[in-house]
Amino acid sequence: MRIGINAQLLSFDQNYRNGGVSRYIRYLLTELVRQPGNHEYTVFVNGPGVVERLETHPQISYISAPWPATKPAVRVAWEQFTLPSLIRQKRIELLHSPVNVLPTWLPASCATVVTLHDLAFLRFPHVLTRAKRLYHRTFTIRSLRQATRIITASDSTRQDAHELASIPLDRMQTVYPCIDKRFSNVCEEEKLYAFREQHQLSEGYILYLGTLEPRKNITALIDAYAHLCQHYGRREKLVLAGGKGWLYDAIFEKVQQLELETEVLFPGFVTDAEQALWYQAAAAFAYPSLYEGFGIPVAEALACGVPVVTSNISSLPEAGANIALCVDPHDIEALAQALHRAITDQSYREQCRGMAPSVAQRFSASTMVGQTIAAYEKAAAVFQQHSQRRVSIVP
Repeated sequence: MRIGINAQLLSFDQNYRNGGVSRYIRYLLTELVRQPGNHEYTVFVNGPGVVERLETHPQISYISAPWPATKPAVRVAWEQFTLPSLIRQKRIELLHSPVNVLPTWLPASCATVVTLHDLAFLRFPHVLTRAKRLYHRTFTIRSLRQATRIITASDSTRQDAHELASIPLDRMQTVYPCIDKRFSNVCEEEKLYAFREQHQLSEGYILYLGTLEPRKNITALIDAYAHLCQHYGRREKLVLAGGKGWLYDAIFEKVQQLELETEVLFPGFVTDAEQALWYQAAAAFAYPSLYEGFGIPVAEALACGVPVVTSNISSLPEAGANIALCVDPHDIEALAQALHRAITDQSYREQCRGMAPSVAQRFSASTMVGQTIAAYEKAAAVFQQHSQRRVSIVP
């Protein structure tokens, strides 16, 4: 089968664009090089610089689009008007859109698979900009109804699509995103000690790693941290690592309001090379998000053997793999108590270290790609059945 993959949102930029969905695409393409199955792939990326950083395989070819990565409107126009023509030219039999949206006008002979990461624009529309809400309400909902088959990032997202967009459950299947193998490489304690010293974190730190945006509930984490310091006497710093996304001013205002400027640190975007170090050197990882399609930083931290505090809602218990401490993200005291336990409960900390390999296996790239290829083949079979039915009813 000739399969096309719209990888336009793959980015190697050192900012928030190289976040969750970009890494999902990167790991998908990297693992397809290792196990492509009996298919040929045409991957549509942005710019030759991206192609140069991807591995090659005889069954995989790359086509670069020249639109500016910083101009979403240009990307949307390319996706909706240029991509369908390329699909015809390359005789693509199935198109996979790994991030929520399909082109509207596709050849009648092309089956489609779309990966739905979340429905935050319906669950929490107020935490998105107006432009993002409009884009997703226009394109994502139409794509879900158009797709031959839908991959969801979690069972929670699958249920959301059923409840909020009336998508039949039997048209969807959950395929968990994977975590990179580098998170399973245990760093020596001497290296972790030097890393803390380098960043002036010798007394330890609680880490958040992700985009700075309202849905991540970072202001509540800051309140919980203040409670932790005041009521439990902890001296660890709070590190809020990640690129600035949107509507993030309230985060910095909260730090100023609580006079925590010397205790809460913002190192900015963390490169791939340093992510595992930031995780493993931390006393605990905190991710009290209000809503996630999956919440991959939770799984990454657990694969590093780090105690995790996260939310008990949305998909986060799935990412927490029955190991993370899951609490009400609106309950500041509960968050503070969980952080205290993550830092001080030696039995729990040992459990996290011992379970790290099983987390890495559960969310492995080979598992993700194997299930993704199975989704392609299921979509192609369903599409062929529907096509045969349409032909049979033509007088």
